[in-house]
Amino acid sequence: MTAADVVQGALLDPAGVDALQAWAREVEAWPHGSHVWGHYAEQTADGPRICRTENVSACHAGMASLVSGVLQERASAALGEPAVAFKDKLNYKQPGGAGFGVHQDKAAYPGVDRVMSILVAIDDCRVESGCLWLADGVREVLPTDERGVVRDDVTKELAWYAAELAAGDAVLIDGLAPHYSEANRSDEPRRVFIASYAPAREGYDRERYYRERGSHMQEATERDGRFRISTLADFEGTEVSSGPAPDACTHS
Repeated sequence: MTAADVVQGALLDPAGVDALQAWAREVEAWPHGSHVWGHYAEQTADGPRICRTENVSACHAGMASLVSGVLQERASAALGEPAVAFKDKLNYKQPGGAGFGVHQDKAAYPGVDRVMSILVAIDDCRVESGCLWLADGVREVLPTDERGVVRDDVTKELAWYAAELAAGDAVLIDGLAPHYSEANRSDEPRRVFIASYAPAREGYDRERYYRERGSHMQEATERDGRFRISTLADFEGTEVSSGPAPDACTHS
């Protein structure tokens, strides 16, 4: 793959989809404060609802097998060299859940040179449920606003298309590929699992990413008073703090 290419297609067979959906239910049921980096929530018309679980594979063997297995194989092939996962997350996007503004992954991950993210659909991802929108052909980091979101005047010049996925499908996103998602206007959740990889030669590993992520987010929140669920302030919902998370997995 060259920079900003996007590859989309089926990844998991029906048994694999069933397993991933079961794992997602297990993760969602974890108690708050029971695992590394914890849950994040957003305010909706129905009250606070879970919107993200960060660093899932650190506390779930099934998710870890996916990250170190077929996803790592696909990322390595796409990068053209051995890849190492430095991050993963489960995004839930409940009915009424908010989307994310236009951003590039390279800008979201401080210190990484090349990055390949793989999004796996846990549920069917359609326009109505807030699927991903992508733009191909970008070969540089685009200008952003104070939140780290690509500026509106730049966004309007890009050619966008919806990446609608069936459960078990995946999309590979180069670090320069701009993408965003809209709110979930359906009656069903739109859950996706996302793992991000860097070339092994860079030495950009999970420990480094999460250490730098924590300090970056704390500094940004102290600066503008806004609670965050990511290094960029690209989330378009109202984040709700779910309290501190431990540095170990404590749930059974």
